Amino acid sequence: MARTTTGNRTSTRGRRRGGRAASGTRAIVDQIAQLVAANEGLQRENKELAEENQRLRGELTEIGSALGRLTSGTRGRRGRRGAEPLTLSEPRPRRTRKPITDPDVLAKRNQALAKARAARAERLAAARAAQAETAQ
Repeated sequence: MARTTTGNRTSTRGRRRGGRAASGTRAIVDQIAQLVAANEGLQRENKELAEENQRLRGELTEIGSALGRLTSGTRGRRGRRGAEPLTLSEPRPRRTRKPITDPDVLAKRNQALAKARAARAERLAAARAAQAETAQ
């Protein structure tokens, strides 16, 4: 039996570790590739759904306008003269608040938040205690 040198053994061990690391890296790269492909599919589907949503909104607006024209003619001269066409309003953008710069107001707000958190924690604890009693 031929003996291997210490240098040989460490180099084969190093290769084994490198193989494991390469397979681990390969698995991560494959997983990332799958995530990217899934993301692209979801983006495509989202775009299609947004287009269909826009198309359906248009149809709904047309139907509302047609209904408004039909119902305004059957009522005669009483009531409204004509129904306004249905319009779907876009949701308003959220209001951006100014930061609180006054230290007194900020301290008061923090105290109110702390008080609200304490009251909520108290209510939750009471509910848990009541639930524990009913479970026993």
